[in-house]
Amino acid sequence: MSDTFCSFPWKHLYIGTTGHTKVCCNSDEHVVKNDGYFQYNLSNDGVLDGWNSEYMQNVRKKMLSGERLKICKRCYDNEDQGLTSMRAKEDYDYYKKNTENGITPLLPSNFELHFGNVCNLSCKMCSQQFSHKVGQELLKIGKEDADFLKWVKKESGIVNNWTGELNVVYDWFRNQKTKIRIFNFVNEHVDDLMVIGGEPTAITEFYELLEFCYEKNTLKDKKITMVTNCTNTNNKLIKWLEKTKEFNISISIDGLDQRQEYIRYPSTWTQISKSLDFYIELARRKKNISITLFPTIQILNIDQLCDLIIFFEHKFYNEKINFDICWTLKLIAPVIFDYEFAPKDYREYVAKKLSQEIKKIKNEESKKQIQAHINLLSNTKKITDPNILRSFIRYNDKQDSFRKTTSWRKILPNLEKSITNFLN
Repeated sequence: MSDTFCSFPWKHLYIGTTGHTKVCCNSDEHVVKNDGYFQYNLSNDGVLDGWNSEYMQNVRKKMLSGERLKICKRCYDNEDQGLTSMRAKEDYDYYKKNTENGITPLLPSNFELHFGNVCNLSCKMCSQQFSHKVGQELLKIGKEDADFLKWVKKESGIVNNWTGELNVVYDWFRNQKTKIRIFNFVNEHVDDLMVIGGEPTAITEFYELLEFCYEKNTLKDKKITMVTNCTNTNNKLIKWLEKTKEFNISISIDGLDQRQEYIRYPSTWTQISKSLDFYIELARRKKNISITLFPTIQILNIDQLCDLIIFFEHKFYNEKINFDICWTLKLIAPVIFDYEFAPKDYREYVAKKLSQEIKKIKNEESKKQIQAHINLLSNTKKITDPNILRSFIRYNDKQDSFRKTTSWRKILPNLEKSITNFLN
């Protein structure tokens, strides 16, 4: 089997917040049309219009021939570092047999569907591409400090993943024809659906899709994953969750108590705890419901990683429910939140802390993954860029001041000391 193989181009379709399609969420390219310029977008194109395009044909041919693809770099890098990647390596012979010159008769049965960027949070590491609140906040800050806003736009990719139209709200899926086209395809062909936003529980169309499949009696054939920031629950979910073949609640929680509230502003730990109890009760009652912890591992929480895992091991394993941890989200952008750019002494401090705490963790896979992060932290060849640290300070100081929240300096005093010493 080719070392570059991944079954996603034969079974998976990613539909982003903008309506554009990609091979998967880790790719930094949209699927382009045969002219090599225009991109497929569900607001104008059919769900399958780009499925056997020249772009997708080339992806499949290169994978089968063993060529490394640029769009797969993040998965390759994770694997090279000992981390978990999203690459699905199963059934190589089956997919090869069902491919001729890059064209496949197979249809995508696995969907990642983003219902726009409407969200109720403005998380530290997020951008307005995934939460309209982020862009709105930056514009408000810009009214008080025009130079800061100008700097943020200039530093796009360093301090914010995407700094295009800051007040953009993506609602392409609300067009009735587009919505029905998606609903019908999901109902008829998709058996593994991941729904993300924005925040799905804040988006009406997510509930409409569940109801649509419920009325068509196809929920029983589907595994549905809802990625949620765990700040909002809806009792209507119970009706649909119980009818699915499987329902996974992937909770995007990055820290405990104050740390979580700081990273995922303006969430409250009280509300998150209440939502967790709601989902735990569902999973306890119904065996088809599972819960996955979905942390974004970054400079703001890497020191608390063991504490986070220990907390959830205790909370979930004692409940005897189906629980797992997704280890694929090691943050690399925005760059200021990538822990590998922290000063060497801070990385050494965190590596030592995690090494001492890892013995308290029960799950062997979790230990393996944390050890991979310890190894990255201990990489003495990693060079710290002072400009990135200055950007980290400027961005977070301004944002914290605007929000009138506890500063990162008080929440992470060891990081502040390390950065201050390095810059001086």
